[in-house]
Amino acid sequence: MQKALVCSACNYIHLKDAAPEKCPVCGAYSKSFTLKDDVLKTKEDIVTTGESHKKHLPVITINNTTENLQEIKVAVGELEHPMIPEHYITSIIFYADNDYIGRISLSHNLKPKGSILLNTNAKKISVIENCNIHGNWITEQDI
Repeated sequence: MQKALVCSACNYIHLKDAAPEKCPVCGAYSKSFTLKDDVLKTKEDIVTTGESHKKHLPVITINNTTENLQEIKVAVGELEHPMIPEHYITSIIFYADNDYIGRISLSHNLKPKGSILLNTNAKKISVIENCNIHGNWITEQDI
């Protein structure tokens, strides 16, 4: 599991080494950030998490459009994650070169998928999904 800075006000996960002056999601000041040891599960955690990764690791597909944009598509899990009131994906969060881009909030009656269009020179896309039971899972992919 990876360490990360987490905003205590809104649970935003910051992927850089130092806390931002203000949280990009809720505006809380840098003193609201705490370094947490086990906030992100990665593909390296597969051995310790069993088959759970097949329903939790974000699967990223990047397509270039004719408008010089990158379409970033995300499906949560190699096998589609269940979306029931007791167990569902609450959000999909996008980062470009570890800078926060945006978040898609989900309810249990939606598919665990989302996409965004970017006009960026970023070299890497990171996507975090949050499962209300199994926590945060991250996948990173070069553009």
